[in-house]
Amino acid sequence: MKGLIVKEKTIIFNSDLEKPKPGKGEVLIKVHSASLNPYDLESAAGIYDDYFKEYGFHHPVQTGLEFAGTVETEGEKFSIGEPVYGYAHLITGCKTHAEYITLPEAYISTIPSGLSFEEAAALPIGVLTSLSIYEDLAPQASDLKVLIIGASGGVGVYATQLAKQRGHHITALVGKGHRDFLKELGANITHEYTEKPLSDLDGNYDLILDFSTRFTLSDCRSLLSTSGKFMPALPDDHNGGTSEDKQVAYLMVMHGDTKRLKSIEPLLTSKALRPVIEEVYSFDKYNQALTHLQKRGKRGRIILSW
Repeated sequence: MKGLIVKEKTIIFNSDLEKPKPGKGEVLIKVHSASLNPYDLESAAGIYDDYFKEYGFHHPVQTGLEFAGTVETEGEKFSIGEPVYGYAHLITGCKTHAEYITLPEAYISTIPSGLSFEEAAALPIGVLTSLSIYEDLAPQASDLKVLIIGASGGVGVYATQLAKQRGHHITALVGKGHRDFLKELGANITHEYTEKPLSDLDGNYDLILDFSTRFTLSDCRSLLSTSGKFMPALPDDHNGGTSEDKQVAYLMVMHGDTKRLKSIEPLLTSKALRPVIEEVYSFDKYNQALTHLQKRGKRGRIILSW
């Protein structure tokens, strides 16, 4: 079996991987498309090594979290040949940059009608993270004032669209050339980083979501409402994400969720929610795709396809 692995902190192509066998509650899936994610570079760099060791994993590890493909073995909920998409566990189990994976059926959902494999693979993490923000972190029905920093990225495009669906007021802070696109997705106000420093924004935000990793709690505190929350994409001591400050919030969606993926099907089929893809590469062009991943200013996900 072919796929990508990490060796000596470098992502490489391997043609001799063992094809996995499904365990109880799992199905074997033939992967057609999978996304690239900053996680892939972070895991290659060793950022998650302590977690891998805690769960009994060691290098070489594989990369890839989101995918779309077809079921190869009969399951309790999914049948052979059924097109599915989902999100592998962040730490344990199979990763999705491979020809075949096994995943718990609870991590996947049927691909909604009208979506390609590439489009479906661009959705899970961004959608599930956004749903968790609006349903768990801030479950107010509507009218939240939300600032989304990095709104054109792989999570931000879905945080924007799903905020619109809930009636929130959205300010999107983006890189050059993305303002009009974010307005199409539902942002009420858009600014580019270079034209509008944080200190010039209106403030009084109920939520500040920094998917860009550019800013800290100190940068954003004056812009928060009294009960407002700042959520960094990756918490650390620098951005304040590891503090116990009441104005910091953090969540990590660890794996796919059938129920939540199923809940967005009406939005996808009605095109009220749209997948956003920066570019599609074949798996043999993975090095070019990884180089592209490291550039700022992307729009949505980069996809690898077999």
